[in-house]
Amino acid sequence: MRIALDGMGGDYAPREVVKGAIEALKEFSDLFIVLTGLEQDLRKELSRYSEEFTERISIYPTTQVITMHDHPKDALLMKKDSSLYKAVELVRDGDANGIVSAGNTGAQMAISLFVLGRIKGIIRPAIAVPLPYPQGKMGILIDAGANADVKERELLQFGLLGKVYLENILSRPVTIGLLNIGAEKEKGSKLTQKAYELFEQAFPNFKGNVEGNDILAGKVDVIVTDGFTGNVAIKSIEGTAERIVEAFRDQIRNSKLAAVGALIMKGALKNIFKQFDYETFGGSPLLGVNGVSIIAHGRSSHRAIKNAIKTCYRMVSEEVIKKTAEQLQNEVFTGKDKQ
Repeated sequence: MRIALDGMGGDYAPREVVKGAIEALKEFSDLFIVLTGLEQDLRKELSRYSEEFTERISIYPTTQVITMHDHPKDALLMKKDSSLYKAVELVRDGDANGIVSAGNTGAQMAISLFVLGRIKGIIRPAIAVPLPYPQGKMGILIDAGANADVKERELLQFGLLGKVYLENILSRPVTIGLLNIGAEKEKGSKLTQKAYELFEQAFPNFKGNVEGNDILAGKVDVIVTDGFTGNVAIKSIEGTAERIVEAFRDQIRNSKLAAVGALIMKGALKNIFKQFDYETFGGSPLLGVNGVSIIAHGRSSHRAIKNAIKTCYRMVSEEVIKKTAEQLQNEVFTGKDKQ
């Protein structure tokens, strides 16, 4: 298993990226990592670690770095010797099985689509974001920002992409739902109403509509929506969770009684906060491109990087790309049945 890792991507690169790579190597004895980026900076970080692990890391030197402020189009056209671009090229050329980056999400989507292309039959790729469910379970929401404007057939394909991915990650059949403003079939926009009919036809495990207040309830494994709605929903959840944590800390600082209570509940609170910590999941796969491309959070620490690498490793091992292409042979997903 050889994974290309964008050594310069993320707010804490390259130090946390390299540290995350080392931790991933400790877990997988068959894993090799290709670090792309500024060679001097990467070698400096690698010098901190034992040769026992660094011997399974190679450096692919580049001269450019894509920043968080670069427009995706500029990154695609003007930074072809960047750490992100070269990492994706390694996957295209067969020199790596997948790519992980905590850098510019828009740039990663654009470069992955342009360099890797789409799985045959896929109209548009989509981002699948992990959702923390009760009792430590996991679901996904797709799309989380790749496509603001979609049609019902694209939503149907998002459902398939999410289904194939999560079934192989969880090793069991999964249920699917449409994000909507009401549970009834006739609720929502014309888009969601048309999509509902397609989902009923295509997915035996389709459970109907899911309302916004049930996104984290675990009622279905895969929640499907357009990228605009999905991105707003995910960021609203993240922002609310962060605000609750801040308010809780304020109370502890301002009240001795609250501080004592927090100390008593320390273990339980730690587990609750961990459940909603994006670093536990590590990364979100860009599904639909013809290669494994994992998008990690821009604020990723070494733990998040390690977990993103693990997600990449699992996707490659389970042959998710191949299995997606096979299920796309069903004409209901491509629309050929209507021609």
